[in-house]
Amino acid sequence: MSQSKNIRLPCVQVLAILVWGIFILQHIPALSQPKIQLVYPQPGQQVLAADSSFIFGNVWPKSASVRINGKEAKVYRNGAFMGYVPVKNGNFVFHCQAIFDDDTTTVVREVYVPFYLKSSTSEALLVDTSYIFPRANWELQPGDVFKVAVKGTPGCKATFSIEGLIEDFPMTELQPTASYYWGDAIFGQGITKPMIGVKGIYIGSYIIQAWDWAQQRKISFKLTNADGKEKSATAAGRLSVDLSAIPKIVQLKNNVIRPRGGMRIGSQLFLPQGSKILAASRRGDHVRCLYHEKNDIWIHRQNLEFLPPGSAVPKGIITSIRVSGDKEWALIEIDLDQKLPFRVEQVLRPTQLDLTFYGIDAGTDSVRLEMNDPLIRDIRWQPTGSDAYSFQINLAQDRHWGYDPFYENGKFYLKIKKKPQIARWPHSPLKNIVICLDPGHSPDLGAVGAMGIPEKDINFDYCMALKNQLEDKGALVFLTRGKQDGITLQARAELARHIGAEILISFHFNGIPDGVDPFKIRGVSSYYNQPHSYLLASILQNHLVKASGLSNFGLYYSNLAICRTPQMISVLLEPGFLTHPLEEMLILSASYQQKIVKGVVNGLEQFLKQVR
Repeated sequence: MSQSKNIRLPCVQVLAILVWGIFILQHIPALSQPKIQLVYPQPGQQVLAADSSFIFGNVWPKSASVRINGKEAKVYRNGAFMGYVPVKNGNFVFHCQAIFDDDTTTVVREVYVPFYLKSSTSEALLVDTSYIFPRANWELQPGDVFKVAVKGTPGCKATFSIEGLIEDFPMTELQPTASYYWGDAIFGQGITKPMIGVKGIYIGSYIIQAWDWAQQRKISFKLTNADGKEKSATAAGRLSVDLSAIPKIVQLKNNVIRPRGGMRIGSQLFLPQGSKILAASRRGDHVRCLYHEKNDIWIHRQNLEFLPPGSAVPKGIITSIRVSGDKEWALIEIDLDQKLPFRVEQVLRPTQLDLTFYGIDAGTDSVRLEMNDPLIRDIRWQPTGSDAYSFQINLAQDRHWGYDPFYENGKFYLKIKKKPQIARWPHSPLKNIVICLDPGHSPDLGAVGAMGIPEKDINFDYCMALKNQLEDKGALVFLTRGKQDGITLQARAELARHIGAEILISFHFNGIPDGVDPFKIRGVSSYYNQPHSYLLASILQNHLVKASGLSNFGLYYSNLAICRTPQMISVLLEPGFLTHPLEEMLILSASYQQKIVKGVVNGLEQFLKQVR
C-alpha cells in the first residue's frame, strides 16, 4: 500500500503542473495586455478650457507608453501618466492608448467643453440668443439704473425697448478687448495667453423715473445694419418697478457674513440672524439690502424673510459698556436693545479693533463705561453717520490673536483673545498651545491624483502625523474629524472655537484647474484671510518651501471659509499638487510626509518665538 501511494503522488503533481501550464499558456496574451485607468476627467464631465486641457491616470505595466489623441503622454516611474492636448468646444472625446510590446489597449473618455464667447459673423445679420441680458427678472425702484446687453453682428446700430416705458433707447458697441482664461490668470505664474477679443457686444442703460410703473415688462432689442435691415430679439428676464412708498423690511433667517465689507484690510461685515434691514431692488434670486444710508449688500432670497407691510427698521440704543475678562479673553458687554448689523475692522498699528453698529438711534449720546480688564487700554466712541456708531477699542498687546463677536440674551458681546503664555527654554514654545488641525474635505473626496487615492485620506494621514509631532513638543492638539467622518466647514470652525484653539491649520493638497498646462504648475502654497494670521502663514510658507524642495507657488490672501475664522489665527496649507503625478509620488511617500510635518512644526516654533 505504501509503495503504490508513493508512485501515484508524483503523477498527481505532474498532472496539476500540466493543467496549470496550459492555463498560463492560454492567458499569456491577457496577462501581457496593457491596462489603463483614467482618473481625470470623469465621463461626461464639463471641462473648462480655452483650447487645451490635461488628462491623467495610471497604466500597467509601468513601462508601457501612452498616447492621447495621437500625442505622447508623460509616463512616470510608478505608472502614472499625464497628457496635455488640444480640445474643441462641445462634446469632445479623449482617445487614450496604452502600448506595450505589440499590444494596445484603448480607452475612450467623452467630456463636454463649453463654448467661449466669440464674435458673431459679419456676413449675416443676427442676434446671438445665448448672450442677452437680463436673463433673470429684475425689480427696481425710481433712481435705480437698469442695465441691458446683447451680442450680435458687429458694426450695427443697436437699440433696446422696455414694453410700455421706452422705445428704441440707444446702445453702444463695446470695443473688443483681450480677456484671459481665469485658470491661466491665477495658476499661470504670470504667463497668460489672451483669448480673442469679442466684437458685437452692445450695452445700454436706463434710469428708472419716479413715474415709471411696470409689472413683468418685456425687454426687446433691435439691430440695424448699414443696408437698413433689422433683426430683433427679446430677453428672458422681465422688469418690474416698485413705486410703493411703503418700505420693504426683511429679517435675516441666518447669519450672513461678507468677508470684506470695505476697502480696509481685515474689515468684516456681520448681519446676524434676526436683524432687520431695508430691502431695495431685486435681481433674480438676490435682494439688494441697505444696511446703512447708501451702503448695500446683495443677499440670496433664501436667507431673508419679508416682514408684513408697515414694518419698520428698528433703531438701537446703547446705554452702557462693561469690560471684564479672564485668563484667555477680555469681554466687552454692550447693552444694545436690538440685533443690528455691525462691522469689525482690525487695525495693526496701533493694535486696535474698530467696531461699528448700523441702525443706532441718534439719541445715543451718553454711554456708561466700566473698565475691568488690563487688555482693554481705552474705548472711544462717536457717531459716524445718521444712524451709525463707531467704537475704537485700543489693546494693551502688540498684536491681534482673534476676536469673537455675538449677540446673546439681548446683549452684544465682543470677546478679544489674549496672547497665550508661550513657554521658554528648556521647553518648546509649543508647550500648552492649543492647536486645531483640520484634515480638509470629507465626505467629498477632494482632489484625486493619477493613482486614484483621494485627497481627504491623505490630508487625514498628514494631520495625524503632525498631531503626534506637536504633542511630543507639548502642544494640545485636536482634529476636526476622524478618517471617515464628514463635517461641514462651519462645524469645523465652530469646533475650533469651542476648544479654545489659539491656532487653526487646515491641511490640503492642491489641484490643477482645467485648461492650464499641468507641466508648468508646481509647488507649495499657503492661504490666510484675517490680518492677524498673515505672519504665521508667511512663516509656514517659507518653511514648507524649504522642507519640500518644491517651488514657491505663493502666499495668498483668500476668501476661504476656514481662513475667515476670526476667533483665532487660521491658515490653510497646500504643500504640493496631488494632481501632478511627480508631486503625487512625493506626497504619498513617508519621507515627504516627514519633511512637511517637520517644516510645519519648525514654522510654528519660529512664529511663537517671534511673537513671545
